[in-house]
Amino acid sequence: MPTAQHMVVGRELRRLRDAALLSQKNAASLLGISTYILSRNETGETPCKRETLLKACGIYNATPEEQALLSHMLSEASRRRWWQGSEWRGVAQKKLLTLISLEEQAEYIRVYDRDRIPGMLQTEEYAHWAISVGMGGGSERDIRRRVNLRMERQGHYAQSKGKHYTSVLDEATLIRGYGNPTVMRRQLEKLLELAEDRRYGLHIAELRKYNMPTGIGQTILFDFGQQILPTILYEERHESAFVCQEPEEVDERCKSFDRLLHASMSTIHTRRRIRDHLDRLTRKTHR
Repeated sequence: MPTAQHMVVGRELRRLRDAALLSQKNAASLLGISTYILSRNETGETPCKRETLLKACGIYNATPEEQALLSHMLSEASRRRWWQGSEWRGVAQKKLLTLISLEEQAEYIRVYDRDRIPGMLQTEEYAHWAISVGMGGGSERDIRRRVNLRMERQGHYAQSKGKHYTSVLDEATLIRGYGNPTVMRRQLEKLLELAEDRRYGLHIAELRKYNMPTGIGQTILFDFGQQILPTILYEERHESAFVCQEPEEVDERCKSFDRLLHASMSTIHTRRRIRDHLDRLTRKTHR
């Protein structure tokens, strides 16, 4: 699975190759590597070696400025991140490392999850129950480590500047819930807090509204500043993840998300609906 930082390097390498009017096959031959490796270098799935990068700059007739920029990009991509620390070893699987790297690099994130409240919006208690159910009987230690990583992700995102997170919340996830009524009450309270934060845009896809276009499934779309990367689609699956950079497929998912967002409640009405669910839950727990 690629990281966002190596995707940036790969995209620039491909831009230079295209500018040199070289096919991937011819470029790979000149570089002395397989077409398969070059392809993976350009998608970021396999980090590009520095010697390959420097050789590519010569073959592609890159300017000194372009070579310096690429070299800096590679150094930045190779820099050790917080999520690569030893404390997360065995917890942060490759698919999760890709997700975290995209969260770190993107300026705008759009999310829809039909089954649960998205991880970046979860309380620690809700996350514990959601992860426990998802693991289907994992050890308490493994569950706790995954919860800690999720909370760490939230903390880093909250400290970052110039980012925005838009989430379409399926109303069913506010009703069905995880844990118990107390866990859900605290989760709804957190959603209300986040709904007041300008960095977060929360919209409810109503449960009882007809013809809601919720068939897009679990979707995370990442948009990047200064066009360092095109919009990227990330779709988590049971034991893996799907990362897509193909323009046509990503564009279709973006349109599907926008249709769902347009059909969902405004941020103001979403706050009111969350408050209604919270009041209803509070009354039940105090009976």
